[in-house]
This record gives sequence, structure tokens and C-alpha cells, in this order.
Amino acid sequence: MMPTTGAADLLQDPAFVAELQRAAQASGKTPEQAQKYARKCLHEIEATPRESWLRPAAKMARFIYTRSYERELDINREALDELREYSKDHLLLFLWSHKSHMDSFVFLLSLYENKFRPLPLIFAGINMNFLGFGSLARRVGAIFLRRTFQEDPIYKLVFRSYIDYLIRNKMPLSWSIEGTRSRTGKLSPPKLGILNWVVESCQKEQVKKVLLVPVSIAFDRIAEIDDYVAIQRGEPKRKESLGWFFNYIFGMKQPYGKVYVRFAKPLALGETTTLSEDMTGGEGPDGGVVTRMGFEVCSRIEQITPIKSADVLTMVLLGANGRALTATEIHAQAGDIATLVRERGLPAASGFSLEDEEQVRAAVLALQRSGLIRCFDKANAPVYYIPGAKKLAAAYYRNTITHYFLSAALAEIGLASCALGIDAPNAGLLERNVLSLRDLYKFEFFYKPTQEFLQEVQLEADQRYPNWASGENSLQKLLRERPPRFGHAILRSISESYLIIAVSLLELGAQPVLERKKFISRLMAQGEQMLLRRTISCESSVSQDLFSTGLRLVEHLDLLTGGADLVARREAYAQRVVSALSAINLLQRSYDAAWFSKLSAGKVSNLLGP
Repeated sequence: MMPTTGAADLLQDPAFVAELQRAAQASGKTPEQAQKYARKCLHEIEATPRESWLRPAAKMARFIYTRSYERELDINREALDELREYSKDHLLLFLWSHKSHMDSFVFLLSLYENKFRPLPLIFAGINMNFLGFGSLARRVGAIFLRRTFQEDPIYKLVFRSYIDYLIRNKMPLSWSIEGTRSRTGKLSPPKLGILNWVVESCQKEQVKKVLLVPVSIAFDRIAEIDDYVAIQRGEPKRKESLGWFFNYIFGMKQPYGKVYVRFAKPLALGETTTLSEDMTGGEGPDGGVVTRMGFEVCSRIEQITPIKSADVLTMVLLGANGRALTATEIHAQAGDIATLVRERGLPAASGFSLEDEEQVRAAVLALQRSGLIRCFDKANAPVYYIPGAKKLAAAYYRNTITHYFLSAALAEIGLASCALGIDAPNAGLLERNVLSLRDLYKFEFFYKPTQEFLQEVQLEADQRYPNWASGENSLQKLLRERPPRFGHAILRSISESYLIIAVSLLELGAQPVLERKKFISRLMAQGEQMLLRRTISCESSVSQDLFSTGLRLVEHLDLLTGGADLVARREAYAQRVVSALSAINLLQRSYDAAWFSKLSAGKVSNLLGP
């Protein structure tokens, strides 16, 4: 059965009426005007689910996603069976990753087709409440929510009262923990507004048996990837409408592969999390708990997101930093990563295998047909590369799995920093380098507690470069003998975007940054110039989304609006970024020396001279 709301009676509740009078005074409305506006707000918000609408809605959802995706959703059904048992005596709150407009369709369909009842109501942005779609979505459980309403006391009161009503009646709920679609492929920091309100309602209504269910929704390929690239390059987001919706549906003509829905181990309300506290600290005791829960949900989503062939291949090709690779070179690197995935038991998409060269060739060919990869086959051996215009799109797929290899990437950069320093390399120096890097990239990733994080980094360093601190061989020689796999491939684009920010801040001298949008436009122009001058080498560094995250860091460091010694502190920040990039460049040179040393041998060497 579908949950029903019937929430109109809450407008007559004496406690609500008393609060509405206070809200009316705050907003300058008469009691009659306030009542009328409250009814309008509730009508705008309230879901009106009907069991009779589920079948046609499911049929429409299948029609939409099967235009480009395989019909059968790839679901970890054993986890869903466990959730079905939990639902008998727990209130379930499903929090899912947001990669595509398809997410809500496939999420609800994954439950509906597996006879999971009741289906949760689903929070949706008011932008999706357009003619022809809004009424249908409401009838299958959509709760439409305005993006901002802090300055509207009546709307806020109605929304809070409606949430209380839903929790009191133990209606399962669902929403995107990220708040909006990720345009970089990386999981965005959690948006905590709805979670805060729901937790407050659970406490108020004394509903204690509550489970947060992290859900990963992933795609072999993303239907909206061209839109994401355009937005990252500064173009305006297309407004949702009925015409847009039809264009979106009927524009899907290419085969995009599978859709994956993964349900993670649920998190009890208020459960202690395992993430680094300096990464997740909130304000006040309750705010801190909700913040940590939100970050833990995101971390659990990351850990069940399946690794796909396109993700690994784009990581390998982007790691070459503009060089084209032969199929044999791609296989050697992708196969190495695939072996690592298998040995560590990392979650992989069904059918994932890159250890066989023919499978790698087939996967490369699929990406070539999609336009993401190009082939040059007019010389002795075909070579493959990602054209500049496609590097932001390729980075999207790479970024969906970078968290699995983050410790290895930071270990490599930390070791490269040791190699560039004047002090003898040792475990203490590596630890200091890596903690400094973690602090630099603190807003980019979700980190484990410090000691566990450092143990992982140390293990990665020791496994890849045994006896690196013994002094028997120079670190630079070790890096050439066993080329790095992740540091240069994962963190170059982020570091170069930080360099663009650092250069732009230095150009301002002591001037404050007062208008963020105007400053991001300046960053886009600065980045394009630095690309043309080859100060940076990665096209995916010039991205509005990367700049937005980078600005969170410099704002945290109080480098935007002033303070004492602003110029000196901006220079210190720039030096930190340059140091990280210097280490990444050493990794790149080591990688190039290992993979392309044949170019300096034999006849080529003779032709080029000494």
C-alpha cells in the first residue's frame, strides 16, 4: 500500500494556529491572509500518493530510462531483503546519491519492482513541479520543496508541521543527500537542511527506531554529461519545463549501458560515525551529530558505488596528461588497477573485467563510439586519447571512483614531496607531508579518522615502494622503476584549479573578494589563459564546480575578505599549492619516464641527437 498523507487537518490544529498567528505578525499578514497563504503552501508541498497511479507511473519510468539504458536494473537485492525486514518495526529514511534526472525514477522503480512496500515519499525540488509532470509526481509521492525559504516564516512553519505529521505517522521518506546533481562525478558534501528537520521531528514526536539508508545510484554513462560540461564551463543551466522534459526523454537515443542501485548498511539515528571529526564538525551538539551522520551516509554511499570500465579507462588516459596510449599500454595500466580492485574486494559493476587485453580493447572501442575517446591509426600502431573538449566529461567518470584510491594517491604525492625535500625521507616526514595534503584537500573528500587514515597511507607506500625509507635507493629512482598510478591521475585537476585561485588572489594584492560570481568569472578567464600559456596542462581544471569547492577552502582560510597580513597569507597558500603541484609533476615525470622511455632509444635517439 502507498502511504497517504491527508495533512489538511494540521492547518486546524490549535498549536499550529497559534504559531501561524505569530508567523503572520512576523510577515506582516492578517490572520485571514496567513491562513490562505498557509493553505497555498501546503498544497504546493503536500504529496498526494495514490496506489492506482503506481502501475502507469512505473510503466512511464521504464519507458524513459530504457530508451538508453538496459531494462533490468542492477540491484543488490540481498540488502533490499534485509531492509524489508527492518521496515517492519523501523522508520526508514532513504538518502541517495544524485547523478541524473533518472535517479528518482530508477530509485522508486527499484523498490516497486521488488515489491517493497510502502514506497517512501520523495522530496523533490520545486523546479520539477512543471506543467504535466508535477501532478503525476505528486500522485506517486513527490513532496515539492522550495530551494530557499528562510525569509518566509509561514512557509517554514507549514513545512515543519508537515514533516512532523509525516514522522508522527511513520511514513518512510527519501531524498538526495547531495541536494542537487553532482556535475563533477565526485560525491558532493551533504546538504543537511532536510536531515536536520527530520531529526528534529523524530525527537519531537519521540520516534526512536529510525534508520538512515544510504543508496548509491550509478550509471555506465550519464545522459546529461554534455549539460554538466556546459555548466562547468560557465554556461547557464537549462530551465526545467514540459518542453525540456520531452526533449530530454526523446533525446536519449544512444545505448548508455546499465543502471546500478546499491543499498548500503543502514545507519541508526544518532549512531556514532567513523569519520574524521575535523572533517565533519558542526555547530552545537545536535548540529554536530547531524553533520556527522550526513557525512557518514555519504561515506557509505561511496563505499558501495560500483567501479566500472569507463571509470578506470578514463583515469588511465587522463593520467597520461595529454599523451596518447596504445591499447597495450592502456591494458597494462588498467589491468593493474583491475587486479587491485579484485585483490581488495572493492565493489565492481557486474561483468567488470579489464585484466584481459581483448576486454580492454572492447571497452575502449565502446568509449570511442561514444565520442569520449579518439583513435589515431595512420601510423604503425593505433593510439588512443581523450580530446581536449571531452576531458571534463572524462573527468566526471574518473571522479566517481577516486575515493577508492585516495590513500594511494596521497601516499605517492607524499613520497614525491619527500623526494623533493632536503631532509632524508622517513615515516615521520611522509606523515607530515600527507597530513598537510589532507588539510589542503579537506573539502574535496571524506576522510577516515587520522590514525586509520595514516595507517592506510603508510600501507600503500610500503606495498608499492618497499623499503622506500631505507636509503638504499633514491626515492626518485624508485618512482621511475615502479611508476605512480594515482597521485598525478586523480589530484592534478584539483591542484591546478587551486593554482588558478591562488594566482588570481595574488593579482588582487590586498583587495577583498566581495562578489563571488564575478570572481568565478575571473577565475574562468584566468584558467583559460593559463592553459594557453601551458602554466597548467589539464583542461578539466577550468571548472566552475572545482572553483566553488576551492573557494570554500580559501574562505575557510580567511583569504577572501581581509584580515591581518592578507597578502602574506595569500602568498603562503600559493606556495602550498605550488609545492603540491611540484610533487605531482615529479610523479608525472616518473610516469612518463617509465611508460615512454622507448621514445629515447634506438633510431629515435639517433635522429634526435644527444
